[in-house]
Amino acid sequence: MRRRRLLATVGTALGATAGCAGQGQTDGQPFSVSFPGDERLPTRYTCDGAGESPLITVESVPEPVEAVAVTAEANRDAIIEPVLWTLWNVPADRREIPAGLPRTASLDSLGGARQGRSGGDAPGYAAPCPARGATQDYRFQVSALDSPLDLPGGTANDDALDAISAATVASQRFVRTYERPADAE
Repeated sequence: MRRRRLLATVGTALGATAGCAGQGQTDGQPFSVSFPGDERLPTRYTCDGAGESPLITVESVPEPVEAVAVTAEANRDAIIEPVLWTLWNVPADRREIPAGLPRTASLDSLGGARQGRSGGDAPGYAAPCPARGATQDYRFQVSALDSPLDLPGGTANDDALDAISAATVASQRFVRTYERPADAE
């Protein structure tokens, strides 16, 4: 796990431009995704807003992709990066992952997609919440998977992240910054 995080950090340092790493491809077919915000994470997706998961639009998926996954991590250092969200087994023909997904292990409304959990937390998206007055980067990655993952909903985020990484054939990464107001509660 530490090796994966170190490699991800090196990849981010080498490949991120304007908050977004390039589009992935398989056999010349693009994997294209759009993610909210420019360089800043909109407040509605943080603990100071509604704390809801973000809207993600999948514009194109290469063949033979069978599923899509989403991960979110705090971009703190090369070794320890808290995982805020893992979502996998979104059907490849879905063009939108709606905002505000419920914090449940399985999502029937999203074709049976599944979400991981952090520690004793409920499964699903854990809204970013840096200290008051602090600025933090968050790395969101949308991955095209060669096959659905055989993981139950509620799997620990770190385990889900490893399985997602192993099945990824193309991905697109977005880095968003959130500056929490000093007077936030």
